[in-house]
Amino acid sequence: MYDFHIDTIVTFIKRRNAKVVALQMPEGLKRHALKLSDEIFSKSGARCVIIGDPCYGACDLNRDFRRYADVLVHIGHTRIPSMDAADNVLHVEVQIEFDPTELVAKAVPLLGNNVGIITTVQHSVNLPRIVSELESRGVKCFVGKGDDRICHPGQLLGCNITSATAVEHDVDSYLFIGSGNFHPLSVAIETSKKVIVMDPVMNEVRELGELKDRILRQRHAAIARSADVMRFGIIVSSKTGQDRYPLAMDILERLERKGRKGDIIVLEEVGPERLMPFDCGAFVSTACPRLAIDDSMRYPKPMLTPIELEIVLGDRKWDDYRLDMILG
Repeated sequence: MYDFHIDTIVTFIKRRNAKVVALQMPEGLKRHALKLSDEIFSKSGARCVIIGDPCYGACDLNRDFRRYADVLVHIGHTRIPSMDAADNVLHVEVQIEFDPTELVAKAVPLLGNNVGIITTVQHSVNLPRIVSELESRGVKCFVGKGDDRICHPGQLLGCNITSATAVEHDVDSYLFIGSGNFHPLSVAIETSKKVIVMDPVMNEVRELGELKDRILRQRHAAIARSADVMRFGIIVSSKTGQDRYPLAMDILERLERKGRKGDIIVLEEVGPERLMPFDCGAFVSTACPRLAIDDSMRYPKPMLTPIELEIVLGDRKWDDYRLDMILG
């Protein structure tokens, strides 16, 4: 099902004369790690060290791999162009090809005439065929180019949907190719346009309208619960591609100007158990934007985005609600 581009990995290892390779990959691919390690060793002679910690994206590159390996092979995510490149790190895009004919036929009646095509890296290889299938059925397709954080046209990240917003004024709906709801949900909230999900894993086509409304109600409730909070924990991520310390300092100063207090909390891994020792009324995350949206129900106290804090403090109206994004 997956092409791990073994020949590319072996060439990279040999060119750098690496003896030990650190393998980093997301949870969904870790079940392939042992087989991949064996194959790399048999073809290159290099031993592999498997990084078992969670990996959430290219923003989450392991920075300590030099302690035990010569190179890092980061599997499953594209490089973030705006991040500093390292010559001893290889990004291996793992893509899934599928026949979109049947799903496209199901999606067309739900779409408008002008459609933005969006996806994640796993399915970007399928975009040309999907566009061709749609256009043969009279649908005009727009594939946007994102900012400097985005590698491929039409590609979305959990923290950046500029490939979608780039064509916002040209389209009346979007078609998202992929599994999961966070990426298309982000587009639905940010653009207020209909988003249809074409899910090749579940082999289904679905709409997001009800889910979008439910999430917005949850966000409104988190903002309301924070209205009278006087002390906020401001979360800063120590992950390479999520560190927004200057934004955290700006939030701290904004709170103080409003007569409230903020405390900066630096974390590598953010979770409810990590926040339990801190007696704050609510938290503001400058780390991955997904924390406040995807995981909000896991936290006993409100977890806000920086934009939601602006609403709490009266600097922004709910009618001007926007998503938090990390831009390139």
